[in-house]
Amino acid sequence: MASLQVVLRYAFNTGIHWLEAGLVTALVWAMLIGAVHGVRQGSHPRVDLLPLLVPPRVRAALNAVALLATLALVFYFLFDSVFYARFIDRINALHPELGIKMVYPFLIIPLVTALMALRYILLAAALWRQPDSITPDSDFRELMTTQPDNQGEQK
Repeated sequence: MASLQVVLRYAFNTGIHWLEAGLVTALVWAMLIGAVHGVRQGSHPRVDLLPLLVPPRVRAALNAVALLATLALVFYFLFDSVFYARFIDRINALHPELGIKMVYPFLIIPLVTALMALRYILLAAALWRQPDSITPDSDFRELMTTQPDNQGEQK
């Protein structure tokens, strides 16, 4: 569709009036959905050398500080995105090219940040179970699915 718009614009001096706005909206949605997937997979950048060099207690403290900072940032983005969505809904802003209320395409932002917050809360629960994990993101699934060895048995 983007190629069609370029050809129409530069070859025929015309275009589809709503296509550019639709493509920008779709690109933003794809980026945000990709961000949620990246957070879920733990594929964001992380310094791996430092946790390998420090003792387990320091590693646990570093993981906790990193997780708290990330949670604070995600909750700030969540608050800000809800505030912005409510604002554009209150002023009844209409998209100039699509002709719909602007709040509808922007609702993806609070949804995505809520999913990211949920992911980091689950990661916090996993780190609570094994605080000295070297790579908490890669250990996340294993920590959430494994059961303790004793499972209530008497030894």
